[in-house]
Amino acid sequence: MKILYDQQIFSFQDYGGISRYFYELASRVKQTNNQVLVDGKYSNNVYSNKLKKDTKQFLLRFNFPHKNVVMFYLNSILDSKNLKKWNFDVLHATYYHPYFLNKMNGRPYVVTVHDLTHELYEKDVGGLQTQTKKFKKYVIQGANHIIAVSENTKNDLVKIYKIPQNKITVIYHGNSFEDIVPQYVKNLPKSYLLYVGNRSGYKNFRLFVKATSSVLKEDNNLFLVCAGGGKFSREENKLLSELKISNQVKQISFKNDNELAYIYKNALVYILPSLYEGFGMTALEAFSMGCPVVASDTSSIPEVCGRAVLYINPENADSIRSGIKKVLDDNKLSENLVKLGFGQVKKFSWKKTTRDTLLIYNKIVRNGR
Repeated sequence: MKILYDQQIFSFQDYGGISRYFYELASRVKQTNNQVLVDGKYSNNVYSNKLKKDTKQFLLRFNFPHKNVVMFYLNSILDSKNLKKWNFDVLHATYYHPYFLNKMNGRPYVVTVHDLTHELYEKDVGGLQTQTKKFKKYVIQGANHIIAVSENTKNDLVKIYKIPQNKITVIYHGNSFEDIVPQYVKNLPKSYLLYVGNRSGYKNFRLFVKATSSVLKEDNNLFLVCAGGGKFSREENKLLSELKISNQVKQISFKNDNELAYIYKNALVYILPSLYEGFGMTALEAFSMGCPVVASDTSSIPEVCGRAVLYINPENADSIRSGIKKVLDDNKLSENLVKLGFGQVKKFSWKKTTRDTLLIYNKIVRNGR
């Protein structure tokens, strides 16, 4: 069987959870008796060249608005003929742009839905993301089969898009830090709380910081490290200044998963205060590195984390503050969370993700759904 992974996410993302998902999946499918095709001539994504050796970087030294969107459309033009003429059995669309729909010549496609933040948190979605939401509906409803990364995401699909349940299969992500070797990161504080990734509205960063401020003020040697997510915005810096914690909050970038693993490994506690997560990959990363986790009791998080985290109400500042304090002040609790985390993360593997996904490919190639 020949599986084509299109270029969308490798154009749109230089680094991110969705492109990592497709790298982990496609690289393992390559190791089976199936053939993997990846289209797209240009990409600056950290994973793309590992999948496709002839990938060329796109204007790497230049930054301008919507650069990745320009790259996507350039790839779409260059690859439109390939989509029509390539001999493949099934397409796995890597994102939600419908450019490929009129080029399939009756061949089936599958799409993975990671979350429904576009639909559930419209106030946080603007600009090009508004267009993505419109496209997403067409691609999801036209798919021969849909992979959801959690039961929670499946339920959202059924509720919002009225997708028949038998058209959706839940396949969990694997653990990307299974064999990772932590790599030293300079300028990390000695004692720190950890927040990772995107800080947009539904990620609940503002309330989280407000709740955490009193914890930081109790100990001048304690810091909050925000790993990834880009530099703080003007509004974020203003908030930190108003809370008088600017000197104890640091934004740290990382070059690769090895550096991110080091940041988890040396944190006192990782906090996942999101209002919504389609899966919650960062919790697995923290588990893998022996970092105790405090996490929201919402959406897919309890499904993924089980008993291995201390749960908080993400809409209640006192709950967030209390959860962090409990882990900091109770060594036995912290050690128990680490132990439970090591056990929980063993339930997730990319080998199983790949096996279950191949079953879907085979099914829709044979039956069309």
